[in-house]
Amino acid sequence: MELIQEIIINKPIADCWEVLGNQFTDIHKWASPVNHAVGDGKTGVNGAACDIRGCNISGMGDITEKVTDFDPQNHFLAYDIISGLPVMMKSAKNTWQLIALNESRTKVNMKGTVAPNGLIGKLMKPMMKMKFGKMTKDMLEELKYYVENNQPHDRKIKAAKKFAA
Repeated sequence: MELIQEIIINKPIADCWEVLGNQFTDIHKWASPVNHAVGDGKTGVNGAACDIRGCNISGMGDITEKVTDFDPQNHFLAYDIISGLPVMMKSAKNTWQLIALNESRTKVNMKGTVAPNGLIGKLMKPMMKMKFGKMTKDMLEELKYYVENNQPHDRKIKAAKKFAA
């Protein structure tokens, strides 16, 4: 199952890459589903901020992601979720690509790939597609807001307060 989303950010590609690529371990600062994130302290492929990132995700708990591709020149990154997936998911990975539209506008393409696990995964596939589709759409909106405004989206602020409580 593939989930493909895109959004236009009204900022230069360098500003977008700074948040998405260079600050990869700081996703919890702008993405509402991510309560906390931390890198393993090791430089990842092609200078990525980490090799492994751990995240606490609302409704899922703790997951571990492995950076599989990091290309600062082409503004591309990819990672696989290597632990913490729900039983209905066999595997999951994400890719992010930034494309400069002009000096002040950037297109963000995000593709998530999820493989269902067993019969329960196949039965839950429509629900997973709906849930993860909304989550990825919201995350792109939150990335856009964060890059354009230098502050988190209201959804992130609300999610952070709920997690803190």
